[in-house]
Amino acid sequence: MNATIGIYDDHELAVDAVRTLKEGHFPLSQLSIIGKAETEEIDEEMHIMPKNPIHPAGLGVGTVVGTALGVLTGVGIFAIPGLGALYGAGALVGAIAGFDFGIIGGGIATVLATVGVKDENAKKYHDALEDGKFVVVAHGTQEEVDKALAIMDDHGKHDDIELH
Repeated sequence: MNATIGIYDDHELAVDAVRTLKEGHFPLSQLSIIGKAETEEIDEEMHIMPKNPIHPAGLGVGTVVGTALGVLTGVGIFAIPGLGALYGAGALVGAIAGFDFGIIGGGIATVLATVGVKDENAKKYHDALEDGKFVVVAHGTQEEVDKALAIMDDHGKHDDIELH
């Protein structure tokens, strides 16, 4: 499998990139957003807040999950050793939900390996997530990921973008 992966400074920029890909007719079923998260139980409901050094925590579940669900299906919180709680939306979330803890124990490299990212490249994404940034993953055929790369590059709001 092939992937184009972009790193975005905050949740809003990542969601905007996914919307741009959607408008460019990239299949939503092949897109994911991943970022660090904090969870908090308020009034017996779980709230998800992205951890982001640019925009302090405090966004409620309606903002974060609502924004993602408006674009992508499949929203979840999962723990990865070395990173802690990650918030995810989209295709990879379903794949991660099917992993047992031993597989997730391999860290973000194991998760990204499902879309063709080699271990030596995964450190960059681990570090970006650790810094509070968000990762957008577009996976598919070579033609599809080339299209995603062009769309994301034209979008121009990424911190980094790479084809795998």
